[in-house]
Amino acid sequence: MKQVFILRGLPGCGKTHYAQTLADELVAGDESQYLICSTDDYFYNDAGEYHFEKYKLPQYHNLNLARFINGLSEGIPLIIVDNTNIKKWEFIAYSAAATAMGYQVKEVIVGEVKDKSMQHLYAKRNTHGVALKTISKMAYIFEW
Repeated sequence: MKQVFILRGLPGCGKTHYAQTLADELVAGDESQYLICSTDDYFYNDAGEYHFEKYKLPQYHNLNLARFINGLSEGIPLIIVDNTNIKKWEFIAYSAAATAMGYQVKEVIVGEVKDKSMQHLYAKRNTHGVALKTISKMAYIFEW
């Protein structure tokens, strides 16, 4: 069975860890059997340093969606979308494409979105320096 998991959650909640753990459990980490699609990947330079540039976000989201669709067309058994996906419109194209290609789609909310103490923890541990104020705003506008 071909599966797509669309992860949703605040920065620092553990989506990337969840994605890798899921791949390890479902396909024993066999890299030929899974693809993790994260827009964050495009913000790393050749030296492996992360540099977020807000103006590039639409371009990089499009590149990530293209990578995802390529994975679907290649028939990769497990594809995981590792983005915040705060609003439903942000992942509807992923879901529609996967369904059209015969994949089972599961939406997974990682972590606690509305818990203020967890938002503080996420602000401290996210690897991209997203501030608590931004995380709290994302939690406020999160669509269920």
